[in-house]
Amino acid sequence: MHLTLSLLFLCLNVFVANAQQPASYLPIKDDYLQLDLIKKAIKDNYIKDSISIKGENKKYIIQFYRERFEFINKMFTDKELIYNEEVHTYLTAIVNEILKNNQELKTLGTHFLFSRAYWPNAFSTGEGTIVFNIGLFIKLENESQVAFALCHELAHLYLKHSNKAIEHYINTLYSDDFQAKLKALKKQEYEKNKELNKLEKGFVFSSRSHGRQHESEADSIGISFMKNTRFVISESISCLRILDDIDKDTYNTEQGLRTVFNFTDYPFQNRWLLKEESFFGITADIKAVDKEEDSLKTHPDCKVRMSKLSPEVEKINSNMSEKNVVDGAEFKKLQQLFAMETLPFCYISKRISRCLYLAMELYKKDSTNAYTITTIGKCFNALYENQKNHTLNNIVSLPSPTGEKNYNTLLEFIQKLNMQDMAGIGYFFLKKHEAVFGADKEFASTFNQSKKNLNTH
Repeated sequence: MHLTLSLLFLCLNVFVANAQQPASYLPIKDDYLQLDLIKKAIKDNYIKDSISIKGENKKYIIQFYRERFEFINKMFTDKELIYNEEVHTYLTAIVNEILKNNQELKTLGTHFLFSRAYWPNAFSTGEGTIVFNIGLFIKLENESQVAFALCHELAHLYLKHSNKAIEHYINTLYSDDFQAKLKALKKQEYEKNKELNKLEKGFVFSSRSHGRQHESEADSIGISFMKNTRFVISESISCLRILDDIDKDTYNTEQGLRTVFNFTDYPFQNRWLLKEESFFGITADIKAVDKEEDSLKTHPDCKVRMSKLSPEVEKINSNMSEKNVVDGAEFKKLQQLFAMETLPFCYISKRISRCLYLAMELYKKDSTNAYTITTIGKCFNALYENQKNHTLNNIVSLPSPTGEKNYNTLLEFIQKLNMQDMAGIGYFFLKKHEAVFGADKEFASTFNQSKKNLNTH
């Protein structure tokens, strides 16, 4: 009898514990000691590169190098870069598969780091650092695609594309020919600004074209590194195919807003989604008609890159059939973790509109996650507080004619909300989940703040 009662109490305790601690998410904890050591090594590389510069334009090139280091240093200061044992061990394992089979890369002294940035990108900073945004990692399908992206950036570093581009820019800018044109234009009395802009635009466009040639070269050299590994070579083309579509947002914001923020006691208002003329006379989803074709792209069209790379890939005999060489289960686990990690990064860096958009995407996939639900509530609390203080534009982007259509829909929605709407939506959204998540401390704190906001109105 006593055993039966004890077992019953044990089961009840387990049930209560599970009810009070719903499955959620804990942000990644960084090892700041390791990050400081990496930052010091990057600074040493910057100093070493600066000392090695020769020529009459040396001081201008060194200034560029200094600005590049300050850019990286800011990522450390803003806690954008990740150093967590599990995460770094996994990334290092993929990197080691590349380096151990390409001896020429071992002398580069490269540092590899994940960034919390939500936008899909990976880049080499030129002095030896390669940054892989988690926003790109979560879009890829397997480790072989990750490896191609890393090999591509290693190729940029190996070929010194960044440093050569800086030297080319500076040496052209301070050349006698360019300075003579600049001096002549400054003497012009009429249409001086127009001609100056034309000169600058031509120079920048030429520089970007030079960079685009480097992208295809990095693809080719990257493949020469990748073919020595166990990763599947053909996934390089699959990776480019994903990149070609990566800017297409698929979340139906209007449907999401109407569904998620429609409550019995606070129904969704059609006025929140009414299309109106913008301040500049165009609605946000109208494309800019005077935008020059390809003038703002820093990468060539991925279809062009695929067409150039495919013949090279087809020539390589590869018997590899494992797309995930290190740990496919860990790859999927980190993708889920990173998708959540974008939320605190956006929230802390005051990108509240983007945070809300990403949280709503995650909520559609899983409406039972306490962290996602709490984050949506925190976003509406932040909207309310900043609207009250007349600082909304500090945390919310404005709709853009060239922006993502679905994200623009959210931005237009926010612009139509008054303070009472912000308070009401936040409160009733959290109230809907109170029965399940009320015992969660972060949820409870956010919910209480939403009550205060609502009661103020």
